[in-house]
Amino acid sequence: MVLNLHPKCANPSCAAAFEWVGGGRLFRFHRNVVEPASYGGNAASAPDSHPIGHFWLCERCSNIYTLHYQEGRGVVIRTLWPELPAAENKMHLPAS
Repeated sequence: MVLNLHPKCANPSCAAAFEWVGGGRLFRFHRNVVEPASYGGNAASAPDSHPIGHFWLCERCSNIYTLHYQEGRGVVIRTLWPELPAAENKMHLPAS
């Protein structure tokens, strides 16, 4: 089995090289396969004709981000915890 895997972390801002022993998280997404008719009827000759794409986030990035597939955009990176609204401060400190 041959994996079509990116050789580095899927976070464009991270240069970590793929090392499965280094931890992280592996993602698999189904790709939209190009119609065979657009490549002379031979799907095997279509670029990226493999229906599964593999992506990896290094251990550091996988604690902060995740990957999602968006129709029309492909694989996108998102934060695990969206920005939280500011908490209301109801704490009363005693006067000194």
